Amino acid sequence: MAASVVLAAITVTTGVLVPAAATAAPIAAVAQTPEEVRTNAAAVVGLVITPELLRLSESDFVHEIYLAAQRQGDVAEEVRYEAYHADTIGSTSYFLETAIYLAHQRDLDREALYQVRRTERQPAAALLGFELTRMLLSQEDPNFVFALWEHAPRDSFVRAAAAAAVKGTPAEKKEFIVHGIFVEHQRDVDAAKEAAEKEAAEKILRDARVKAAAAVGMDARLAAQLTDEQFVRDVLYRFAAPNSEMWIAAYSCETPEQRRAFIDAGIFEAAAKDKVNDLKARAAAVVGVEASYARYLEEGPLVREIWTRSTPGTHVQAAARRAMDSQSPAEWRAFLETGIFVAQAADKS
Repeated sequence: MAASVVLAAITVTTGVLVPAAATAAPIAAVAQTPEEVRTNAAAVVGLVITPELLRLSESDFVHEIYLAAQRQGDVAEEVRYEAYHADTIGSTSYFLETAIYLAHQRDLDREALYQVRRTERQPAAALLGFELTRMLLSQEDPNFVFALWEHAPRDSFVRAAAAAAVKGTPAEKKEFIVHGIFVEHQRDVDAAKEAAEKEAAEKILRDARVKAAAAVGMDARLAAQLTDEQFVRDVLYRFAAPNSEMWIAAYSCETPEQRRAFIDAGIFEAAAKDKVNDLKARAAAVVGVEASYARYLEEGPLVREIWTRSTPGTHVQAAARRAMDSQSPAEWRAFLETGIFVAQAADKS
């Protein structure tokens, strides 16, 4: 068994509860231990006794127990350690009669402790997505809370609470492990949900401003960066003509609700009205009707006003008369958009 240094290193680095010193025992006598002693010792590690095993020297028999403990893995690490140590210092008889049972009890006690810790800690480890290793099971609560802190997302409620728990009392550390971490995690979940909802709402607002910006020729990137209040102010002072429908609508926005209504719908209604007003002003100018008066009139009365003011016998007067007699809003609009200018061109030819 030349691996004593390696075994000791494994025991330390894995955090196993290593006995302070090997169990003291007298040097084994030359006589071999009785069959009953060997049989009982072998049963501790599930080693089936055979005639061949009974014929082995005591040292070789202890080595077989060491190998059996090694096959059992971590749950028999104290027995494995004691078997290795007994053969090294020549205390095999004491090991078979006494030390193996003391070591086995330490293994049982440790595994019982680990099971309690596993029950307490597994949910917290799973919550943060890391494996609950035997190393973590071997550590006391302060070390495990620190591990939770390391795995928690930065700037999270869980991380902040873990940092506080590390400095807290033993009871506070335990409370954080079994309960507090889940409360803080829910706060993180709620905060993330709230942030996502806020971002979604802000995106809706940004998209609305970008869409509204097109109505006045504002740069879409600028509109996305502005607040509703800044957007309305920019429309009022930089994009709307004085006394236009757009200017009046923007000027009337005093509350957040009014500004939002303007961005969602009002700006488009104002733009449409200004478009019609510009159309009426251009058409009315053909016969000298003032723009302010033309904007004031509805389309039907404006067509009549143009007919009244046009020169008798002209194509403009005739076209205005036809539109007026049609009593059709569509015909009025067609006359104001194109008909009057076609007639004006005919009068000039």
